[in-house]
Amino acid sequence: MIAVEIAPVTLPDAVDARDAQDFLDYLEIAATVMREQSGAGVGAQKPADALERLRGATCVPLLARIAGRAAGAAQFMAPTDGGALASISVFVPRRDAGILEAMLIKAVEEQARAHWFGAVRAVSLHRPDTEGDVIPAADGGETAPRDPQARALAESGYALETVTRHPTGWGDLEYLAAEWRKDLAG
Repeated sequence: MIAVEIAPVTLPDAVDARDAQDFLDYLEIAATVMREQSGAGVGAQKPADALERLRGATCVPLLARIAGRAAGAAQFMAPTDGGALASISVFVPRRDAGILEAMLIKAVEEQARAHWFGAVRAVSLHRPDTEGDVIPAADGGETAPRDPQARALAESGYALETVTRHPTGWGDLEYLAAEWRKDLAG
């Protein structure tokens, strides 16, 4: 069995610091996954900008390594408005899709519980897929394709609440943003 190590990422003092590699690997995984899921560079940030944004929030980034290789990432973020619903994100490239998503979802939910949150919200990005199996949103609007990330969230007990279409800014290409929710007390 291949060992998977999931650990919190310490935010470095600077992106060029000697201890910045885990942070940079976390950002690279997140950017790769957002490109795969949206078909564009949606959400990509410069490392220094991302570091500044994460420093100003109650956030726990996680990095998964398989045999020393960065293979996935996740993030817990507390609401900045004092709300009761924390946000999570899970990033697993298609080449590593499968059980790793479920492991990262469990790890990031543990972070939410450790910060006393009883419910979490997840947003996943998807390419519009007019063919294949889909998951309907509770609001009765759009659907999300049952791709590896949607499947992992659904199988982990998340309910798909709404799906919205967004332009990529590149011609007429669009991507879908799916909002999921899970009560952790149940």
